Amino acid sequence: MALNSGEIDLRSIAGLLARRYRLIAATVAAFIIVAIVASLSITPIFSASALVLVDPSRKDLLASEGNGGSSSTDSFRIDSEVEIVASDSVLLRVIDRENLASQADLGVNLSIMGRIMALLNIGEPSLPSAEDATQDLLANLRKSVDVQRRGLTYLIEIEAHSPDPAQAARLANAVTDTYIEQQLASKVNSVLTSRDLLEARIVEAQQKVTETEAAFDSFLNGNLDELSVDARSSSTIAGLRSQIDQIETTRRDTAGLKAGIDASLASNDWNALVTAVGTAAIAELEGQREALLARIGQAPVAPQNLQDELLALENQLRSAASQRGSELQAAIVESQSQESQLRQSLRSAVVSGATSPELLTRVYSLQQGAELARQQYDTLLARIQEVEAQAALQVPDSRVVSPALSPRDPTFPNKTLIVLLATFTGAAVAIGLAFLYENFIGGFTSQSQAEQVLRTRVSNIVPTQKTKSDLLSPADLVSEAPLSTFPEAIRKLRNNLMQVLAHKDGDPGKVVMISSTLPREGKSTLALSLARSFALAGRRVTLIDCDLRKPGLHTLVGVSPSHGLLEYLSGENPDSLPDIVSGDPLTDATLILGTRRSDIPTDQLLLGTQFERLIAAAREHFDVVIIDTSPLAPVVDGLAVAPHADAALFVTRWASTGQSDARQALSALRDAMRPEAEILVALNQQDQSRTARLHKFGNYYSEAY
Repeated sequence: MALNSGEIDLRSIAGLLARRYRLIAATVAAFIIVAIVASLSITPIFSASALVLVDPSRKDLLASEGNGGSSSTDSFRIDSEVEIVASDSVLLRVIDRENLASQADLGVNLSIMGRIMALLNIGEPSLPSAEDATQDLLANLRKSVDVQRRGLTYLIEIEAHSPDPAQAARLANAVTDTYIEQQLASKVNSVLTSRDLLEARIVEAQQKVTETEAAFDSFLNGNLDELSVDARSSSTIAGLRSQIDQIETTRRDTAGLKAGIDASLASNDWNALVTAVGTAAIAELEGQREALLARIGQAPVAPQNLQDELLALENQLRSAASQRGSELQAAIVESQSQESQLRQSLRSAVVSGATSPELLTRVYSLQQGAELARQQYDTLLARIQEVEAQAALQVPDSRVVSPALSPRDPTFPNKTLIVLLATFTGAAVAIGLAFLYENFIGGFTSQSQAEQVLRTRVSNIVPTQKTKSDLLSPADLVSEAPLSTFPEAIRKLRNNLMQVLAHKDGDPGKVVMISSTLPREGKSTLALSLARSFALAGRRVTLIDCDLRKPGLHTLVGVSPSHGLLEYLSGENPDSLPDIVSGDPLTDATLILGTRRSDIPTDQLLLGTQFERLIAAAREHFDVVIIDTSPLAPVVDGLAVAPHADAALFVTRWASTGQSDARQALSALRDAMRPEAEILVALNQQDQSRTARLHKFGNYYSEAY
């Protein structure tokens, strides 16, 4: 396939693949081998995943049902939970919980530079700081854990990766458990924060109750005479006041006893506890405890039964004190209830005793203020009790529906996928290499390929044919074995050249130039073979060896003239033309040969008048003048001969000559020749063992000898 072709030719592509199948197969095989070796050498990574179901409704066991939301807000909630699971706070808790700092695959290790320094014993590699180590460990864990939502469901997948399958499962489950624990702790903390706010408001409400009650009492004391319209109402109000004062005094004393008992229990001060409780049962238990302590103090080592007995006595003391504290608390509550009832009765008596509208309005105002303050206090008290109950009954909004299990097979590397990718990648690279080799590096292997790249007609492909005797050259087969494959290819070249030359007007003798890109492409053998083929066809033909730098035709024909073309053109022996003309031993072809290599630039000799007269004379005496020139790439001599040629045969060695070099040489030759001159290309020295076409027609050829 030509690089500069305007269209994509599927047949050319198929031909390219067929010609370079060995390169393609070797490249694909190399990629597959590298992929297999790499997949076997890579440390396998195991993945374990846990599934968590998130309930978007806030769960509250004290509520009749969850608070539902819209589908859009639910989706946002699930996405938010995904981010929370992958947050640094959760991962840091997992690091502490699983002690990941000591794990080899996640813990902090020396950097590559530090390892090199330690290996070469160059200085002391420094370990990272605590903060840097934590950040590195967090980054490693973040790479090892993937959190994602399963589609549009309420499921969150937590996947962990590790070289150890058990470690992968532990990491996934640790992240899952930590997330749920933090979710529950967050809910509890939220409720407790609400409780703290309510406690502050309760203090304020309690102060408000105290202030309103004090204001009402102050009003009663200042207006008692005006409120008592008769002796009976006055005595009623006074009696209620006295009872309220007595209950308040009793409650304060009871509260003091309760506080003393609580303080003694908190500090395990048994003597103070006996004094605070003040009952005979408590005193008796304390006496037994003191006696037991004395017995324990007398023994070198306290027996276990005495220790157990002491613990039992202390538990009895604590239980009795707690029971007494409960009785005192019940008495406090009862006194508060009695006080409330008495105050209500006092207010009713005051209202019934008020005479003037101003006093009545003032009484109502103070009464309502106290009542509202007490109601607010009761509401807050009930609410804080409800909040405390909520804190103890919180449950997480998420639950594990599928814990992570230790995987049996690694998820990375996927050997099958790696081999498949390597195969496809190797095929793509191989086709690219084949394309580059076909168009830049490698030689021509088919007629269509050469024509597409060189954009010049390919006359024929000349196969390589070995002779049975080392004394014979392939050019000898033209006359000695004319029915073998090589002479048949030469005859086809001859016929194509005759067709080209038949259309040329002018001199009767036609000049055919034989050239190539590089040395050793077989152009001299091809030139001699063509000369003999023309001679056998009855044409008057002469072959001129114009490769003055390195003449070789005399070696092929086995003739050693006394003088060569170099001496004739250089003027050393200008009258020696008959001396340099030889006859072909096998045909009637005439040969003008060289004898030695030139030690001076030879292009100027080919540009001189002596060479022009030689070509003119050859045209007059011969039908075909074949000129074997030097290669075009190393020297410029061939370009000096090109203007004299009516046609040129550009020889390219099959599967050897670089295409870029061939294009450049052919372009230079085309520029040097006359516009009407034509160029034919011949692919020379084709390997018959790699060409099936010749084997199909093998019965038409005879063997060389």
